[in-house]
Amino acid sequence: MNIKRAMALAGLLGTGMLASAPAAALDLTCGGACPWVTYGDGNSFLLQYNAYIYNQLNGGGVGPGNPYYIDSTPGAIKDLTVIGTGTSSNPATTNTSGMDDAYPTPNSSGIPYFSTGTTADPNGANEFTGDGAGTWDVSLGALKSFMGTDNSLIFFFNNNQIKSGGAVNEGLAGWAQITLRDAAGNVIGVFDLTNQGDKFATIADGGGGTLLGDPTAYTHAGALDNPLIGTNAATDYILSGGKQCLNAGGALVSCSDPTATQSFDANLGANQAAYAIVFPELDAQLMSLFAGDITNYSMNVNLRMGCDPGIGDQADCVGRSLNNGYEQVFLSTASNLKQVPEPGVLALLGIGMIGLWGGTLRRRG
Repeated sequence: MNIKRAMALAGLLGTGMLASAPAAALDLTCGGACPWVTYGDGNSFLLQYNAYIYNQLNGGGVGPGNPYYIDSTPGAIKDLTVIGTGTSSNPATTNTSGMDDAYPTPNSSGIPYFSTGTTADPNGANEFTGDGAGTWDVSLGALKSFMGTDNSLIFFFNNNQIKSGGAVNEGLAGWAQITLRDAAGNVIGVFDLTNQGDKFATIADGGGGTLLGDPTAYTHAGALDNPLIGTNAATDYILSGGKQCLNAGGALVSCSDPTATQSFDANLGANQAAYAIVFPELDAQLMSLFAGDITNYSMNVNLRMGCDPGIGDQADCVGRSLNNGYEQVFLSTASNLKQVPEPGVLALLGIGMIGLWGGTLRRRG
C-alpha cells in the first residue's frame, strides 16, 4: 500500500484563520478537510475521524454535541428509516407506509452472520410487487417523501463487536447491494458496496478500497446478490471495525506500525454510528427518477454482515464473524441531522488537505 500523506492539521491550525460561519446541513467532507474511502459505488466516512477534525477546527470535543457524533440509540433513530436493528422496541423497528420495517439483526453473541436473505422478513406477505427476494424494500414514492428537498441519502452503520481479545475481535465483514426497479420489476440500477476481491484488511494494511476514490470508476458486472465470499486474501466483503491510525507526520499507517501515534476507533458500540456511507450515482439516478412517474418503482437493499456460511475454511472467518450483536443500519439525509457550522475558510483549507492526501494510489492485490 503506497499511502503517502494524510493531513498536516497542526500547520493548518497554526494559521489562525479559522472562523465560524452560519450553520449548514451536515457536510461529510467537512468542507474538503475530511477524507473518504471508496468501495465500489460507495464513499465511506469514518465518523470518529470527522469528529476529530471538527474538534480541532472548532473545539467542543468529539462526544455528544459534535455534529459527527451520530447517536444511534432507539430514541435517536426512531424518526429515521431503519433497515436493521438489534432493538425490539417500537417505533425504532417500524418505518412509515411504503417501507419495509426494520430487519432484526442479532442482539446477542453466538450468531456469527446476518443477511436480509436468511433473516425472517418483518413484513411477511406485505412485500412490494416486483421487488427482489431477500432484501429490505422501499417504494420510491415513500423514499421521495422521506428525503424531501434533500438530494442525497446517507447510510449510517454502527459497529458493536467485543472490545476484548485484540483488534481481530473488533472487526466484522460487511457487503451491500442496492437495486432500483421500475414498475414492471425490471432492474434499472445496481450499486455495490464491495471490497472488489481485495484483501480483507484495512486500507493501511493492504486491504481494498480507494482513498478519495471516484465511484464512477466502478461499474457493477455479473449476477445480482452474488458477492465473492472468497478468503481473507481475496473477497468482496469489506472489513468494518477496528482502528485507523496516523503517525506523527499525519500519514495513514497500519496500527501495528511502531510509528503510529494517533488512532481513530471504528468499533464504537450500539449507541453511536461508526460510518456514514453515500452513493453519489444512486443519488443522481434517484433525483432523475423523482422528476417523473415513479408509481410502483422500488429500491431494494441486500445487506450481509459477518462470516458468510458459504466460506470454505473457518480460518478465513477470522475477523469476519459477528461476536456481540446489535449492529444497526439506518438511513437519513443531511437535514435530518444536527446542523453543522462551517468555518469560513474551511473549504480553502480543504483544498490543501486533499492535496496532502493526493498522490495516493489504489493498491490492487
